[in-house]
Amino acid sequence: MQPRTFRIILRGRLSERFASAFDGMRLEPGPGDSVLVGSLDQAQLHSILERVSDFGLELLRVEELSE
Repeated sequence: MQPRTFRIILRGRLSERFASAFDGMRLEPGPGDSVLVGSLDQAQLHSILERVSDFGLELLRVEELSE
């Protein structure tokens, strides 16, 4: 399956320590939230979402971006 670009929105601001745990994702700070953007295949997406859960971060939304 081809990688697709996703935007993952998390409540709160991620520190650089947390951002480095999401290797391959670009961190874009939003107003009170953090946004991770990157190209992922399905297995990588599930891995990122597991990490979000493991760190106890609040997932607000996952969006697939149009190419």
